[in-house]
Amino acid sequence: MRVQELLPVEARDQRSLSDAWERVVRDGAGTLRREPQVRTAVKASWERSLHRGILPTLPRAPMQLDDASLAELREQVDWLPHAELAVRAHASGSVLDGHILALFDDRARMLVATGDPRALDGLADINFRPGALWSEDAVGTNGPGTALALARAVHIVGAEHFCERWQGWHCAAAPIRDPLTQDVLGVLDLSGFREKAHPHTLSLATAIAVALEQRLAAREAERRVTLLRQFGSLVGRYPTDAILVVDRAGEIIASSTAAERIVRRLQASGHEATDVLRAMSTNDGHTAGANWQAPSHTIIRDASHPMLGATAAVHAMHDGRTPIGACVVLPLTSGARDARVHTTVPGHAGARTAVSTATTAPARGSDGAVQRGAVTGVSDPGRDTIARSSSRSPSRAGSPRPAGTHMVRYTLDALRGAAPVLEEVRRFARACARTDLPVLLLGESGTGKEVIAQGIHAASPRAHAPFVAVNCAALPRELVESELFGHVAGAFSGARRDGAIGKFEAADGGTLFLDEIGELPPAAQAALLRVLQEGEITRLGATSGRHVDVRIIAATNRDIASAIASGQLRDDLYHRLNVLTHSLPPLRARTGDAVLLARHFLGTVSGTLAQEFSPAVLHAFEHYRWPGNVRELENLVKRVAALSETAMITEDLLPAALRDVAARAPAKHFEVGFQTTTAIDDLVADLPAGDALREQLRTRYASLIASHATMRDAAKAIGVTRSTLYRRLQRIGLAPGRGVRDTA
Repeated sequence: MRVQELLPVEARDQRSLSDAWERVVRDGAGTLRREPQVRTAVKASWERSLHRGILPTLPRAPMQLDDASLAELREQVDWLPHAELAVRAHASGSVLDGHILALFDDRARMLVATGDPRALDGLADINFRPGALWSEDAVGTNGPGTALALARAVHIVGAEHFCERWQGWHCAAAPIRDPLTQDVLGVLDLSGFREKAHPHTLSLATAIAVALEQRLAAREAERRVTLLRQFGSLVGRYPTDAILVVDRAGEIIASSTAAERIVRRLQASGHEATDVLRAMSTNDGHTAGANWQAPSHTIIRDASHPMLGATAAVHAMHDGRTPIGACVVLPLTSGARDARVHTTVPGHAGARTAVSTATTAPARGSDGAVQRGAVTGVSDPGRDTIARSSSRSPSRAGSPRPAGTHMVRYTLDALRGAAPVLEEVRRFARACARTDLPVLLLGESGTGKEVIAQGIHAASPRAHAPFVAVNCAALPRELVESELFGHVAGAFSGARRDGAIGKFEAADGGTLFLDEIGELPPAAQAALLRVLQEGEITRLGATSGRHVDVRIIAATNRDIASAIASGQLRDDLYHRLNVLTHSLPPLRARTGDAVLLARHFLGTVSGTLAQEFSPAVLHAFEHYRWPGNVRELENLVKRVAALSETAMITEDLLPAALRDVAARAPAKHFEVGFQTTTAIDDLVADLPAGDALREQLRTRYASLIASHATMRDAAKAIGVTRSTLYRRLQRIGLAPGRGVRDTA
């Protein structure tokens, strides 16, 4: 049975420890076993300190970072703002009497410190201040350094420190762990005068660290939602492809039906998830999971894995500057759709294991052609079923079409905003829906090009026919024409035995959305031009064409003039597509919409106290440039709502770039409408007397009462009960009479 070692907080314990420390420093580590008063963990740390040659007379810790380097490091540590909020929530004056709270990164470099000025000044003499290095390797036994060395919470008191100048202090330090990987991100340390040491100090430091980890876990959950939303979007856009989503640890958290089958087959052969990812490796051995930090739309190529496709597009996702994971789109090669498909993955002992799967051939007539109107089942990983084609195009009745390609997630009603430029977009989209002419959408990433494309399709006579989205950047260059136009049997090495339809035939009767069209290779652009001119496609290897009835909507975020000048986009293809063209406005050009959208997104977040934004936050939303457009705004609102501990979201929760904008907010800048949520009581209770938002509320409610004959009429006008209105007036310092009376 292990005996609990008591914390040496008494003066006699410290005297005994000091004597032991002198003997160990003088005689060496061999004497440690004869010092029972020294705790086991401290003995081990002293021994490490002696082995590394740490000077017991070290006057102060080394300063490793100057002001500029420290500021840069703070920007890089993405958990630091959450830690500062946790510290602020727990660090009352009584807690920090004679103490400071400090945060360290995973290399024991102090990032920030706050607390009792006396303790701050005293500890600054030994460089226990931001920018200094406090690892065991540098300064011997100490709270934060030893906590990192052991990866657990420790409390080092007085003479337990290896260096004599640290012995006037005590340090209670607790590691901060990544909720996803459980890696140690840094340390939270509560240090103070030795006489202030108490056995409960470490419990307090640990409690604050746990509170911080809970904040990080909430952020991680929000990031996971972001990844899964992107995954859902990609599955809808590319229904015939295998799609995986991996978190920042490289673990698969979701997969499409096609990818799931691949994963199951590989795992059935005894391979773990890491082997599955390794099967998607590039030729230099990097896996898709390991490349989640790569820029968006990075292309991974590996022709050695035919089932997984020659090219995978990695859609990297970021929270600010921090990578959070990636969606991996794996267009299946024709070889993957053959009757017997083989792929290899590394075995546990270096061997390579083959995995095969059989498919079922489609129903055919005596001439070998696919029977019209036939419903056939295949085990193609990219297609769950083969559906009957639209009645709009009876000539294509037998063409196999990927299930679910007719589904759209958005209509034109999904376009939220009141800016005049957005109303122009709505009018343009409604006009496009009335015709079958080609549409070309221009605009930055995140401006909603696919939302518009789906909305046009949903509002058009083709709404019940397929909507097929193609990411042109993700198409394998060597197979792009086969993917778009299909191929006949034997068209190329590895071609499907019975041939295959392409995206154009899959979209027959409906709409084909060509995203990032400027990424198509020149040969494919020439073939696409012919299809647009003739309304006819020719499968790869075929000698005759096939008529298709497809409406084309193309999109690009490139500068058209530059793309044509550089030869990346054919000018004749551009002129063919440039019939109905519109540049979608970035969010920064949509005056007032950032605030409107932010409030809408806030209303969709559940499980949060947040109900409104402070005037400074709204100012930041309205004046920030939003390089990521609406997608960036939505993710930010969800994050700050999850982190907020009050009904009012304030600027301290914003990233640094938005905080700078919020700091320039003028007083009484924003109009405040009548809130219909019952959380208004909590919201105004958080506002001090004289606050700009509170004063605006008072003015608006006074005007409301003055403009209605009775309180019942006034309450009805804003959609609340009379008792609720009375309560709100009381909370903001107003009382109804013949008008309203100021009670503040």
